[in-house]
Amino acid sequence: MYPVSPPAVYAHTSVVAQPRYRRRLMRVVDALETRVEPIVFCDDDTPRMVHEEGLLAGRTAMGTLDEIPDPILLFNTFRFDGRRDERMAWLAEQGVTANVHAAAALLGYEPWAWECYNLPDDPVRDDKVCRPCWRLHFQNGCVHKCHYCGCGGLLATMVNVEDWIENLDRLITGHPWQQTYLLEDDADIPGLEPELGCLGHPWQQTYLLEDDADIPGLEPELGCLGPIIEYFGGLHGRYLVIHTKSWNVDWMLDLPHNGNTIVVWSQSADTQSREIEPVCGTTEERIEAARRCQEAGYQIRYKLKPIVPVRGWREEATAMIDMIFERTSPDLISLCVFMWHDVATMKRSLPVELLDPEMLRAAEEARIRPSETMTAPYPEDVRAEIYEHHFREIRRHDPDIPVSLSTENWDMWRRLGPMLGYTATDYVCGCGPNSTPGLRRLQVHPFAVARGGPQGDFDTM
Repeated sequence: MYPVSPPAVYAHTSVVAQPRYRRRLMRVVDALETRVEPIVFCDDDTPRMVHEEGLLAGRTAMGTLDEIPDPILLFNTFRFDGRRDERMAWLAEQGVTANVHAAAALLGYEPWAWECYNLPDDPVRDDKVCRPCWRLHFQNGCVHKCHYCGCGGLLATMVNVEDWIENLDRLITGHPWQQTYLLEDDADIPGLEPELGCLGHPWQQTYLLEDDADIPGLEPELGCLGPIIEYFGGLHGRYLVIHTKSWNVDWMLDLPHNGNTIVVWSQSADTQSREIEPVCGTTEERIEAARRCQEAGYQIRYKLKPIVPVRGWREEATAMIDMIFERTSPDLISLCVFMWHDVATMKRSLPVELLDPEMLRAAEEARIRPSETMTAPYPEDVRAEIYEHHFREIRRHDPDIPVSLSTENWDMWRRLGPMLGYTATDYVCGCGPNSTPGLRRLQVHPFAVARGGPQGDFDTM
């Protein structure tokens, strides 16, 4: 487990009432650098904890703080009672304005969510390329202290992993894919050329666990990620994807994963890993963690995400990519330049003196806002230059490994697709719903719609 000294520890009454859950709580508490006595709470206490005890006060870009504290730890259980919308409405009436994922975690809801990426209901479908899928959740928050991230201050984790797995099994078996659109009849999907005969796989094959947390941080003391890995190890044709920056993998090396867990590292070069992502592990520590997992039979991947162009970024990127291929054999690599900020927010969050001055100047002159494009603040030419350099360095080592863009926009895909050798609809990504181990090109059309099972039973969790 990470060395953590939280300012407070909260435990829901449902956690302390069940011996198995209480043991998980106390294993984490006993492993803290400074032991903190848990505060027991019930749902009705949550508004007071937010308004009077500052439960969510640390939810801001961590680089804007004078000192970044370890997060408050909150232990809860998932409720599978169909009352999510009712309870979330109650929390909003109490003046709690947290984002939907954090609010759900406070009340024990949303073990997974249907993400309608690039489908008609997606409000930013014109501005980024991603794949619709079910995303799995178990935590909200992080022990890492990345300067650009707003998920600090509170780490809420569930402990009833057995219930989670039982209901996840219902989700997996009850929600096959529909056959995908015939695109000649769906020309409104942005950026796509009409295609015929691209029918979807009948099942989602890969399931990303967490984009709101970095789940290995409290393991193995928490004792929840191991059972999830073992559950997927017993499935056929279904894969767990763990997206992490962590060095904390030794505890999972001997688990019976049976090749059904894919570990994807958010990888950064030297200065970024030490100065902007100070708790995650250095460049070398993450690659070493990937090497150990690869030796233990896990499929490994890298997302070079987010790439912050610091002074000397070209040389550092080259050194990082050399180390990746000297020590590991990933089946794919994805690229994503630092995004989601306007330039003023970026300058408040990141150490400006570390940033490449030429590229910073380009961002300042462009004045791109996230309301205009999620790819703000760096303009397209800057991002393309960064991608092209990383791509060339990867190709020095491997002429064939799939290289893709992660959450980039349609314009960049049109610009760089020929270089990458993929289109926005056939590239293999690190965590997409059909990006199975070793796949070289997507074999099904990504824009499919989940169906089957009692849909409402899952949508209201």
